[in-house]
Amino acid sequence: MRIRIIYQKTLPLRFTSALDMQLIWERSLRRSSLHITYSQGFHPKPKIQLGLPLPLGFMSDEEIVDIWIEDKVSADQLLELIQPNLPIGLTISSIEEIDFSQKPVVTRITTAEYVVKFWDQDVNRDALQTKINSLLLSEKIIRTKRNKKQYDLRPLIKSVRLLPDLEIVDGFALFIALCSEQNRMGRADEVMFALDFSLEEFLIKRTKTY
Repeated sequence: MRIRIIYQKTLPLRFTSALDMQLIWERSLRRSSLHITYSQGFHPKPKIQLGLPLPLGFMSDEEIVDIWIEDKVSADQLLELIQPNLPIGLTISSIEEIDFSQKPVVTRITTAEYVVKFWDQDVNRDALQTKINSLLLSEKIIRTKRNKKQYDLRPLIKSVRLLPDLEIVDGFALFIALCSEQNRMGRADEVMFALDFSLEEFLIKRTKTY
């Protein structure tokens, strides 16, 4: 079977890397007594395919992983077997069997949506709206990657707007939609840096990928 798991990654695993997530799924399935399919060749690897990698420090309501297993089990049984063996911070939303011929999940994702919570409840709404307007009117937003290579963030931004009356923050939060294709991937934290916020001032949750 090839199964697709939609899951939430919450605060306890906020600083778990994509590589570690791969290992967590591998170990959790083994503890569930499920048999993972391995690749062929001299160095067989478990066939576990994460969707869009989540940047370190982010949380998510909708992460995707495709896993190939040798067993034939119903979705309900898989949920009963796997969920108790996952660490705190990972919660399965759904499991479905998908066709082997489907393309890798990462190639199907074009957009990611994020909600930003501010640690400082005294963030000025009007001042932030002015910053957002200025950002969206910019022809270019030049940012520098870790390898010192510069790129233009502006074409990767699909939407930035304030969200009023959300439960996760007193008063308002920020919604960001970004291009998330394989070679054109925007980062929500880079948008926040372009709005003149420091890393200590906000918490980002990815709410949807499609």
